[in-house]
Amino acid sequence: NIVFNTSQLVPGIYSEHIFFTSNGGEADVEMFLEVAAETPSPFPDVYRYSTGSDYLYTTNPQGEAARLKAKGYRYRGIAFRLFSPGTPGTTEFFRWFNPLKGDHFYSSHPIGGGKPLSGYILEGAIGNIATSRLNGTKELYRWYNPTTGCHFYTTNPSGEGMGRQGYRFEGIA
Repeated sequence: NIVFNTSQLVPGIYSEHIFFTSNGGEADVEMFLEVAAETPSPFPDVYRYSTGSDYLYTTNPQGEAARLKAKGYRYRGIAFRLFSPGTPGTTEFFRWFNPLKGDHFYSSHPIGGGKPLSGYILEGAIGNIATSRLNGTKELYRWYNPTTGCHFYTTNPSGEGMGRQGYRFEGIA
């Protein structure tokens, strides 16, 4: 048996000659080892950040670190999970931003699903969301504050108490 400790190796293909000696003779064997990159989780965490009444959700906080810091966003924890792109039974979950309102809006519809998005800028997909109820999943609820014009998203049907802050339930995102 040959055991490799790959914990300190970067992804790639490695080879080495190993010389075996036994009662049956000797052999020089070339061995190959492929170290693959870690596979991303099929259910990426979605991190919630906020500044003022704007809530930004992202699966890539490292990639957005400069923006989050520059705009004063504060980390609020993991909000929910999505699916990795290409997962059967899912579709992309898009993010828009309205700089005048200071509001992010999210939808599985590439043009907003009937929501008027005048002034919003499409920022792209943050992951995939189920197109129907799948085992082990929860609905993602959208809440809207008519006073601020801002949206809030949660898997908590009671809205995490946002109703007391002027938010109204808008349905399943």
